[in-house]
Amino acid sequence: MLYPREALIEAAGYPALVRFEPGRRDLPVVVFVTGGGVLGRIAYGPPGGRAADFLCHWLHEEGFASLVLSYPIDSRGVFDTLFPQFSITDWAEQSAEIIARYMDRNGLPANAIVLGWSMAGRIAEPLHAALRRKGKGIELFVAMAAASALPHTLPGLDHLKPAASGLAGVKGAYLDWLLHCLVDQNAAAGHVVLDADAFTHEMTGDFPVGLAASAMRYRNGAFVSDPAEDALEVGTAQYRSFPPLALMTHASAIDARHALTDRSTWGVYITQQLCETLVFSQADKLAALPSEKWAGLVEHVRDAAPRLSATLPGNHMFFLGEKGARGTVLTLMRLRQTAADVAAEISRLMD
Repeated sequence: MLYPREALIEAAGYPALVRFEPGRRDLPVVVFVTGGGVLGRIAYGPPGGRAADFLCHWLHEEGFASLVLSYPIDSRGVFDTLFPQFSITDWAEQSAEIIARYMDRNGLPANAIVLGWSMAGRIAEPLHAALRRKGKGIELFVAMAAASALPHTLPGLDHLKPAASGLAGVKGAYLDWLLHCLVDQNAAAGHVVLDADAFTHEMTGDFPVGLAASAMRYRNGAFVSDPAEDALEVGTAQYRSFPPLALMTHASAIDARHALTDRSTWGVYITQQLCETLVFSQADKLAALPSEKWAGLVEHVRDAAPRLSATLPGNHMFFLGEKGARGTVLTLMRLRQTAADVAAEISRLMD
């Protein structure tokens, strides 16, 4: 049941579905980490699909190696064993091991660009920490209509119920909403980018509840709330431990919560990460800044989050369809340059 170029491998004690496509060795690998209950296949599409409608095609066109990661879900014909207690920590450790493995095998730079879609926004801090323990890191983590480490920002997920397997059931929870997004993206493309039945049966499935932006955990056959453990796992208050951050979101009413709040929730982390790593870590320099440099620093830090955020056409799946996929890659390249510029400007003012 595997697609071309897919591999089912083991890392950190768990299986993962992986697809790697090589690129230029002087460019960082772009890693797509998928969200809740959806395989990473959404980034490259099914056999027979139109390649230009999917993200990985345009990453390849720009010379980037791509690595797409799927943690174990109850997806037909892919994973034989299910893991209801699979956690954010497990997810981060598994992803870091795979990323480091592919970097080393292919002679790629030690810092990756990571695209965290939807629920995968929660992996930013623990993934960066896991990679750093392996001598690797993240050049830029781009949240794509993604949940942040802030608690209680997606309250609807508190109603997830365990399936017989112990996993969180997507049917009756948010699968219908995902299909609504898909239909809307297909309509915007003017053709069927991804068939709804194929998406449902080949790309979705029940998933470990510990990954959800709900602070729920699977214990003794039930879902229980543990916000303190969740905050520790996702690094809610560990601003200095986050990688450099950027945001891609949209303005669709189909996905109102992300459209309305992504810029503010991720703005907190973009700003705090920059301040903690580039400014507050140099308290002695900060106290000695002349007034004109201080005024410039205030301006640059104030403007950083808007500069590092982009609103793209489309909905929660804005990267589907040729226009969306290509636009996402072009936006990624712009955000990458902006992130470098912002860090350089702040560092110059601090010197």
